[in-house]
Amino acid sequence: MKNKEGNKVKYKILAISDIHILKKYSINLILEKFKDIDFIISAGDVSNDYLDYLASILNKDIIYVNGNHVYNEKHNISFCKNIDGKIIKYKDIYIFGLDGSRVYSFKKHQYTEREMFIKILKNIPRLILHKPDIVVTHAPIRYIHDKEEHVHKGFRVFYKVINWFHPKLWIHGHIHLSNHYEIQETEYNGTRIINAYGYKLIEFQKDT
Repeated sequence: MKNKEGNKVKYKILAISDIHILKKYSINLILEKFKDIDFIISAGDVSNDYLDYLASILNKDIIYVNGNHVYNEKHNISFCKNIDGKIIKYKDIYIFGLDGSRVYSFKKHQYTEREMFIKILKNIPRLILHKPDIVVTHAPIRYIHDKEEHVHKGFRVFYKVINWFHPKLWIHGHIHLSNHYEIQETEYNGTRIINAYGYKLIEFQKDT
């Protein structure tokens, strides 16, 4: 829950991606475990029905980007905020989103390094004006949490976003974890990078 301490505001974020793991929980357990979150971030590859399920139970806003697999794409998710290729101000937080993964079958939401760089360049004026506090992507950053098979390689160009704008938090999905020992959180150049596979409760602090 939003909590002020001096000149800082703290938020609790429920980040999700890739699997519908919370469907295995009872509604009462979900309400108890996540009762004090402020909002939800989806890093992609979950269904509209799943987002609707969580929004209905927790009654919280959902901010999302699509993954490389898109469910019911023709149906607008009116209760969620799609931030792909946008920087938005939510509460007092600036959040920037980039959807999809590396190109592998030339369908929607798949990009080459150049195409992803162009998506970022289109937002440079807004990013300069409003430096992002949080970046949400489906794909990871190259060599941070990614894998060597082509479809699961991250984007090198994401380093430019970190080095130019220094977001405090980067949330991604796409990389499935097989056990609790795999690395889910890393820090690079002052940015906290989190793989939201399944779900992750995140405390985020914003200077006011």
